[in-house]
Amino acid sequence: MAMNASADAANAARRAADHPWFGRLARSGYVANGILHGVLGALALVLATGGSAQADQSGAIQALASQPFGELLLWVCAAGSLLLGLWNISQALLHSDKLRTRIKFVSTGLVFLLTGGAFGRYAIGSGSDSKKTATSLSGELMGHPAGQIALIIFGATVIGIGGFFVFRGVTRRFLKDLKTTGGTAISPAVKITGTVGYIAKGLVLGALGLLFIVATIQHDPEEATGIDGALKAIRDQSFGSVALAAIGAGLLAYAVYLLFRARYDSMD
Repeated sequence: MAMNASADAANAARRAADHPWFGRLARSGYVANGILHGVLGALALVLATGGSAQADQSGAIQALASQPFGELLLWVCAAGSLLLGLWNISQALLHSDKLRTRIKFVSTGLVFLLTGGAFGRYAIGSGSDSKKTATSLSGELMGHPAGQIALIIFGATVIGIGGFFVFRGVTRRFLKDLKTTGGTAISPAVKITGTVGYIAKGLVLGALGLLFIVATIQHDPEEATGIDGALKAIRDQSFGSVALAAIGAGLLAYAVYLLFRARYDSMD
């Protein structure tokens, strides 16, 4: 009896995960992510031109919240991100037999769930400053040898993820995630925005990881300021404003690519 109930529950979960509308609604998570990266790219351009801005996730979400209907937009973005996160988790649990594929779905799902949570927290007015959070947490970890090792490993991991993004951009491996209808070819706009966008995001992640490693070695938690600190560190180098402007434009390209991905992602 218990086994039958368990099997029925599993079948019901599988039917829900396979429902066409679940996948269709989950695509809105890419739109939400595109909006987030678009604002982040715009904030990076503000920094590159000498302006003042907090160019990270919390700064981007705050910028969205300050717009007309900003609270509604945050709720929509939260719902889309959470749906895409749940869709990825469901694929890992119900449709994947390979460990590598499961890890991919779970890690992607967690990223979107966390992003959706960030949108939701700001929508209800309880969002936190990611820059201050990163500095505070880094300071606590730097006070212990094991924490310092963890921060260096974290930084190296983020650099590795950044390198993977650059690799996907240069080789255009991201095209494997896409599928057009009717056998039509993928448009050049998708290829260009994806290539430029993946490379730009990879460079940002690489700078972020390096910043955490340097901050840990120097035992200076004030340097571990997240994406905002990484972008400002790029700006402060020789020709940094030009480099940051290019990265900002690249993040805008990535935002456009994510809008394309919302339509063309194979969702498998």
